[in-house]
Amino acid sequence: MMERRFFRAAAGSIAVFAVAALTACSATTHSTPSAAGGTTAPVTATSSAGSMKTLPPSRLCTALTTGAAKQLIADPRLQTRVSPNKGDAPDGCSYAAADGTSTLALTPASRTYDAELSAAHDLSANPASAGMRDVRVDPVSNLGRQAFRETSYQIQARQHITFVVWHSGAGTWVLTFATTADTSTPPTTASDDKLVQVARSITAKLPAGQ
Repeated sequence: MMERRFFRAAAGSIAVFAVAALTACSATTHSTPSAAGGTTAPVTATSSAGSMKTLPPSRLCTALTTGAAKQLIADPRLQTRVSPNKGDAPDGCSYAAADGTSTLALTPASRTYDAELSAAHDLSANPASAGMRDVRVDPVSNLGRQAFRETSYQIQARQHITFVVWHSGAGTWVLTFATTADTSTPPTTASDDKLVQVARSITAKLPAGQ
């Protein structure tokens, strides 16, 4: 789903991502940022300087503000969006910790909520296929019309990754938090998760017409 949300299984390491902060994803993960299957993970700019163009911050940053990011990252740095040499840059707002240990990203889902949820359950049933382990999918209450949280561990990158995917009147959204910190003990319930709380705090500010 992280392709689904940026880079789910493909995530290599926490770093400063030019377009979307870090969404772990794999071929199985969500498609743009999504929790369960293959969202695309934010990618570091690797092209030559001459082939990339800096873009203004996404309108999603009016919802995912620095203040909201501070609920998860002590010293969040807004990540620069860049335009690829070909095609359009994916929409997204992302932050990274100054020390590079954590990233937070908000993106619209590239597929429907039901497809995201299905992908999450598929990944939970076969996490090794995406280089993951400890994949868990939990429903989330009081967030949009429908919502779930997906937690996992990306083995190669040694990152704990949490996705919150929710469907609101404005569309389906993915909020992704990846960290190398030891978060092996998740909250008792999904609703106690700080990422879920951030999602609740920003959902009313999301742009319409997504």
